[in-house]
Amino acid sequence: MKITYIYHSCFVAEIEDCIFVFDYYKGHLPEFDPNKKLIFMVSHQHGDHFNPSIYEYAKIHPNVTYVLSSDVKKSLSFAVRVGNGGKNTVFVDENEKIYLNVDNRGVLTLSDYPRRIKIETLKSTDEGVAFIIEYAGKSIYFAGDLHWWTWIGETAEDEIRREQEYKHELAKIKGRHFDAAFVVLDPRQEERYWWGFNEFMNSACADIVFPMHLWENYKLIEQFKNDPAAKNYKNRIISVEHEQQIFEI
Repeated sequence: MKITYIYHSCFVAEIEDCIFVFDYYKGHLPEFDPNKKLIFMVSHQHGDHFNPSIYEYAKIHPNVTYVLSSDVKKSLSFAVRVGNGGKNTVFVDENEKIYLNVDNRGVLTLSDYPRRIKIETLKSTDEGVAFIIEYAGKSIYFAGDLHWWTWIGETAEDEIRREQEYKHELAKIKGRHFDAAFVVLDPRQEERYWWGFNEFMNSACADIVFPMHLWENYKLIEQFKNDPAAKNYKNRIISVEHEQQIFEI
């Protein structure tokens, strides 16, 4: 598995003959092999997770599919640029499970085709969904904005609600194994920045984890890895340092 960091929460994950692009909104995308299936995954409509320009690839790539959270339909820029979603678009809701074919036959049933891509969703604690992907013996978790969004100064009631919402979703993947995971580590949360990441690491079993949503504060990763809270899993945290960084897993 080859993973390329693009910008913010955007990563490209290549698994055999499939290329997954998560939450692109800006940055330089690599040149994609036209012989491989290209899948753009959009977790929600926020401007730092979705750019309608991804539909330009429908003009130049022979086998592209778009898997978008249903809330993207509400995006004005999306509606203006590509109407109802464009060609080869699949909209997904929370707590859904779909199967995609590696060719252009679209969504499959469970028994339709043995070489299928399995995609599951969780409900985000903000907008849209988180993605779970299984293909060719590999599994990926991509959080999107599913996170423990707790902020200093909020009410006690809000603190409790945010904690319960996040833990409720993570309970659905308790003990589940992922070859790679992409999880929020947001510096805007100040001393609470690590709470959501830590809760994920204590819930699921991920071989390696890529921090994202860093707002270019890459030093925060090393700060967290040196924190006692991360001592039991710091060796599984990937040090993302710059755009276009490539990881061979």
